[in-house]
Amino acid sequence: MAVPTLPESELEVMLCLWRFSEPVRTARLLAAISADKSWTLSTLKVLLARLEAKGFVDCTREGRFTLYSARISEESYRRQETTGLLKRFYRSSAKQMIASLVTDSNLSEDDLSELAALIEKAGEQRVV
Repeated sequence: MAVPTLPESELEVMLCLWRFSEPVRTARLLAAISADKSWTLSTLKVLLARLEAKGFVDCTREGRFTLYSARISEESYRRQETTGLLKRFYRSSAKQMIASLVTDSNLSEDDLSELAALIEKAGEQRVV
């Protein structure tokens, strides 16, 4: 089942939440997000409520505190978004997407070497 694409603000909350291995309180999330955003606690709580309603976040009570944890892994969401991007913009052609990245981006020599190694490794795994 595909999960919905997140708006930028909700994605920011998820990116922060994915950094924590255990459920986290809103105050700790706000402190972590405050480095990049100047959100209030109420803004964060609204975003967390939306994410919970969409099934991205679990919310549990521990005493007087509310703890939040991701229900969907970052890798799973990243894979889904990549697949969607591939379908929408490149007609499901990974070759076209990679060609676009290689020709249109400012990739360093190290980046190009790493990509070449990944492609070679993927080819080797298919042969085996």
